[in-house]
Amino acid sequence: MIKFLVAAGVAASLVAPLAARAQPAPSGQTAPGTSSAAPAAPAAPAEHVRVDGFRSAKWGMSEAEVKSAIVADFKIPGDKLKAETNPSEKTAIVNIAVPELIERAGIARVSYIFGYASKKLIQVNIVWGTPADPQAKPEMVVAAANQLRQLFSEEGYEPSTVVTNARAPDGGIIVFQGQDADKHTTLLRLLSAQAPAEKDVKGEKDKEKDKPQTQTALFLSYVMDSANPDIYRLKKGQF
Repeated sequence: MIKFLVAAGVAASLVAPLAARAQPAPSGQTAPGTSSAAPAAPAAPAEHVRVDGFRSAKWGMSEAEVKSAIVADFKIPGDKLKAETNPSEKTAIVNIAVPELIERAGIARVSYIFGYASKKLIQVNIVWGTPADPQAKPEMVVAAANQLRQLFSEEGYEPSTVVTNARAPDGGIIVFQGQDADKHTTLLRLLSAQAPAEKDVKGEKDKEKDKPQTQTALFLSYVMDSANPDIYRLKKGQF
């Protein structure tokens, strides 16, 4: 399995398309289609996002309720829902694969996570790129990152919590991070790595196979409570 530790050269190539910013018009100029003599339009009321889950699956739903929401949202038969347990956090997880969740970004893996104590929905993770779809094209995964960043930037997250295009400690890129008024978190991260070169059966190097292949992953997480997640923890004094 590829560990997504970003090589400096690979990461740099992904920063450029993500860092685009609209530039203000030069001093003395007005935007196309506007007049400097026209009165300023009244400011529209500020909208505030509410991060309450993903589509029909909402925080606090039971596993059965979330499965019903998944079937309604994606028309996926119940027997296609894959359940597992996180061995360290002891949270239950329901996984699904959704093609074209974002156009041309490939298959997305969506994971619904249920709290250790509450058994209720506490987090939703969505993954595009190599971990979910080995055939996904890196440039389309990066395009999806740009599209999501633009969407989230316009949705009214608490300004003091918003981070965009920041380097993460592991070398990845925090494309977007923000919280709503109730401190529910949205986190979008882009990671890239180079897979080791392949060799043919005889052990002889092939020119094409010998080239390292860039593998890219985009992770989107909606988190109910990032400060105090409902996961299993060893108690103080046990060891």
